[in-house]
Formats: sequence, C-alpha cells, structure tokens
Amino acid sequence: MAEFTFFVDADLYMMNGGELAAVEEDLHQAGVHAVDIPKGYGTDLGDRVPVRVKGTPRGIRFYCRLLNMTDPLQLEEMERVLAAAEARGDGSDDLS
Repeated sequence: MAEFTFFVDADLYMMNGGELAAVEEDLHQAGVHAVDIPKGYGTDLGDRVPVRVKGTPRGIRFYCRLLNMTDPLQLEEMERVLAAAEARGDGSDDLS
C-alpha cells in the first residue's frame, strides 16, 4: 500500500462540489483504500486543497486521473513515491 497527498486547485474542486466521475465501488475496484480531505487545513495552503489517498499504486494513479492532475511537479513526485512502494513490494492489487 502507498500513500500520496495531492494538492488540488480549490476553485476547481469547489466548482465540481468535490465530486468525482466515479463511485465508491469504482475506487475500491481500482485499488483506492481511503481518501482523506481535511476540513481545517487553514489558509496557509493558499488556493489548494490537500487530498490524501491511500491504496495500491494503480489505485493512486486512477485517483490522479479522476482529479485531472496535470501539475508536472506533483506527477513526478507521485511517480517517485509509487516507484518506491512498488520496489518495497507494496504494489499489490490484491484487495482481499
């Protein structure tokens, strides 16, 4: 299992009402185990909402696509974190 925190544009996030183009079952099937969106993150993050995702590397990549993440720095960091998880053997897609 891996964990990654995306920092999502707050305006886009709120415009979509925080809704994704997937239901909970889709997330679980893809390998997403948990999503945490803190409510009291304050103003120190500016215009970004932190979205912490736990799951398999495949699940985190799936969630990244749902967020329409295009920030090259976040994508690079996500791939680095997921490559480390896969190297540790945490890349299992076994959801049992």
